[in-house]
Amino acid sequence: MRPGVLKRALVVVGCGALAVTASACESTESESAKIAREGGAAEVTSTLKLGGANHDVRVSDVTLVSGGGRKAVAVKLTSTSSRAQQEVPLLVKVTGVGGKVVYSNATGAEVLLSHITLLRPHSSVWWVDDEVLTTVAASAAKVSVGTGKRAQPNGRSAALSATATHVAAQAGTTTVSGVVANHTGKAQSSVPVFAVAVRGGKVVAAGRAVVASVSVHASARAPFDVPLVGDATGAKIELTALPGAAAASGGLK
Repeated sequence: MRPGVLKRALVVVGCGALAVTASACESTESESAKIAREGGAAEVTSTLKLGGANHDVRVSDVTLVSGGGRKAVAVKLTSTSSRAQQEVPLLVKVTGVGGKVVYSNATGAEVLLSHITLLRPHSSVWWVDDEVLTTVAASAAKVSVGTGKRAQPNGRSAALSATATHVAAQAGTTTVSGVVANHTGKAQSSVPVFAVAVRGGKVVAAGRAVVASVSVHASARAPFDVPLVGDATGAKIELTALPGAAAASGGLK
């Protein structure tokens, strides 16, 4: 597949797009394991606690995608608040026949698969759970947003950007490759990068990567590879990069 046209994704405050001209059919278990290993993203939450309903976050475009024996849930989250929020819990429920729940991230999920680390005021971001582990037929998904913490006001905390440089199909898998740049003034670790493929206004594929570390040096760029779940043929890629869980816990100072 020929390289896609390079477009910059202004992450958190905006999205970029990269056209996909090859089909995405499957991702392997080894790729999924690689995602979990990158950045030491193995920390888990024993039981997810939502707290009260979060009326300051609008949930839209909740989509269940599948391909190659894997499933993922993508969602767009829009803050309607004038305050930044961090460590916001997200409850994912996937249902099958008769509305029976066949997957939930309520227990045992790693932090980055149960929380969104940062929501800036009046902004939208993508979030993806690419480890929907169920062998049962699934037909729908729901995402509920709980109460997070107030983030320390700091304009630099939004200055993570992801750039998609190449989209390639290999062994039946479509992978989005790119780099993350860090302009926050502080080194970042375990940085999640979420990618969704949008065609005709609908999400048709999604995936994520976790970048182990992103240096603060002006010229530094950390590479990432996001294997997509679903069929991304003819779609455009939109990216979101957010501070890692450790940075969010530290108040993003």
